[in-house]
Amino acid sequence: SRGLGDVYKRQPWVLVEAGIAKGREMTSYGSIRTDVINAGAKWADAEVVTDKGIVTSRSPDDLEAFVSKIVEEIEEGRHQRKAA
Repeated sequence: SRGLGDVYKRQPWVLVEAGIAKGREMTSYGSIRTDVINAGAKWADAEVVTDKGIVTSRSPDDLEAFVSKIVEEIEEGRHQRKAA
């Protein structure tokens, strides 16, 4: 069965397919690093990366840091949007 790990693995691909990755700093599973870079993102090996309100993480192992960052972003409010 698919679960949270499946969401983490595909999260960056959704941003890539939507044309949102280009010019952004992102992280992902190492296995899709090349895809993220080829989409024009600056890839970082970090448990969580935030770029203008978009939060990416590497894996379910980083869940605690990911959730903490999401809460922080919500508390900060709106960010200036970057055109897709």
